[in-house]
Amino acid sequence: MSKENDILARIAEKKENMSLKQQQLADYILQNYKTAAFQNSTKLARLAKVSGSTVIRFADELGYAGFPQMQAALHRIVQKEITTVDNFLSSDLPMELASKRDGFFHRCIESLHKAEKSISVESVRKAAEMLATARNVYIVGFRGSSFLAEYMSYFLSRIRKNVFRINTWGNTMFHMMPEEQGELDVALIFAFPRFAAMTGTLANFFHAHKVPIVCVSTVYQNHISEMADVSIGVDIEYRAYVDHMTPALYLAETLIEKASKLTPESSVQQLEWFEQFTKETHVFSS
Repeated sequence: MSKENDILARIAEKKENMSLKQQQLADYILQNYKTAAFQNSTKLARLAKVSGSTVIRFADELGYAGFPQMQAALHRIVQKEITTVDNFLSSDLPMELASKRDGFFHRCIESLHKAEKSISVESVRKAAEMLATARNVYIVGFRGSSFLAEYMSYFLSRIRKNVFRINTWGNTMFHMMPEEQGELDVALIFAFPRFAAMTGTLANFFHAHKVPIVCVSTVYQNHISEMADVSIGVDIEYRAYVDHMTPALYLAETLIEKASKLTPESSVQQLEWFEQFTKETHVFSS
């Protein structure tokens, strides 16, 4: 089994040969792995009542290149198992206290700074180029990612044609799909765990029809990001029953802006047509 998939088994297997403090840490993680997955090394050490150096050596003892890699392995397990109730109970700072102490947007700002470090500039560049030049753009996102797909579809369609928001599977989708040359198109898929089964079904469908895929997901890979031509990992924190998705929203805005700059003439034409259309059809009230 891989290190990513059997971390709990590895801990149980190696525990007997560890130091007493490492055994103490091992017991804590085995009993509280859903909580441990969301802690940094300092906080995990405090919760397990060991030193920070013990945490670092523990990760090394398990064969990981560092604590972040070990945490990623734990996170993969939690992404599959954690429920909204687990997330609710693991939130250790009520919103009322957070707003009084640090301001309403403190956690949001922290989340943005953290996510920015995880995003590959080259991946964003490639994705923007694909979105700007593709014949058709198909945008997928369900459940917690649905608002990202809606946002992306609305604003991207203002600067280019043939943007299709896929929000169902069936006859409504059939007429959108090209009969041939899928490689000329691109599918932008928002796949933040726990993503709907339909997200995976559509990803497999596009992949089978040779449609290039841009996957926007977490920094921890899943089967959609692995099959994608471009995968953009956003470091999202799942510490409460409301996920911190603001960084992903800003990423969507960045992709749209970069795509528009790559095709300035057609973007301006599409924007002008959009303005003309909204005036003629009285789309907006003011």
